[in-house]
Amino acid sequence: MRICEKNEIPTVIHIHSGRFDDFCSGFAGGSVRRALHKSGRRTVVLEERWLSRLANWIPPHSEVIPNPSESIVERKGHLPGSTLNLLMLSRGGREKGLGFAAKVLDSLLSTGVDATLRMSGEMPRGSRGAEGDRIEYLGWITEERKAELITESDFLLMPSEFEGSSMAVIESIVNGLPCIVSPTCAETVGMSSLVLDLRDPEEWAERIQELSDSQRYAEVVDELGQQAKRYAIEAVRGRWGSIYEGLIQEANESNDGH
Repeated sequence: MRICEKNEIPTVIHIHSGRFDDFCSGFAGGSVRRALHKSGRRTVVLEERWLSRLANWIPPHSEVIPNPSESIVERKGHLPGSTLNLLMLSRGGREKGLGFAAKVLDSLLSTGVDATLRMSGEMPRGSRGAEGDRIEYLGWITEERKAELITESDFLLMPSEFEGSSMAVIESIVNGLPCIVSPTCAETVGMSSLVLDLRDPEEWAERIQELSDSQRYAEVVDELGQQAKRYAIEAVRGRWGSIYEGLIQEANESNDGH
């Protein structure tokens, strides 16, 4: 950024972190504020909520552009079967809620619902199997394996404590895979019926059972199709194009003024 500033080249700063407000609250906040408020720089965040959460550090003209995604599987007509297949796609880590997801599975099994849970990413230390060893830890997976998992699963779980804007949830939305998420993903999913707090895994299990009804499931998938429009590559590309074109125009006007 310093090199670009010296050569009067505009700069775009894209903030992704799910805990960037914590980072700024420390000693780095002043440096972040000074760096982002310089002329010729444009700050972009992933969701509207970050405009207010980062208001003490980012410029008032900062913009929101979500991460794009595209459908990679065909799930038309998919309905849950006799066994509910649950999925978590993450890199692992305590803040991702892997332990909470296991409790959701335990709750389903305790009520007589046949269910499985598959988790990608690093296996957590001290991990355990649920009743009947119904949890499968997948480790790191390929894009091809991810597509298979999205095709085979009935629900994505995202009980995360922190998210910038979960790509796993976005991918779930654009591929028509219903997802149950924590409040940190509420704006990402855009459907209140799919958002639950992290106090009670039994509530998550009950919501999964409720949405497993074939008619309700189909309704959720249809509504996800509307939410998916926000993440269409063409739509997101157009918003990025406007930012770059605006910066180029500002730079040209500044040079003309010289």
